[in-house]
Amino acid sequence: MELKVDHTPEEALEQIKNKNYKLRFQGKLAEKKVTVKKILGIGISYDRRTKKHSCQVEWL
Repeated sequence: MELKVDHTPEEALEQIKNKNYKLRFQGKLAEKKVTVKKILGIGISYDRRTKKHSCQVEWL
């Protein structure tokens, strides 16, 4: 999950993909090997001007 202020949820999801956040759940960076079949990416954005948020969810 990535939270962005004054950006889009798509930009948050792009950061998740570019920085390989899913590796932590696939056991590549964690000390204990874990088998994970599906990983969900969640990008959330908050607009300070309108005080509204939006969200996008995607399988990684």
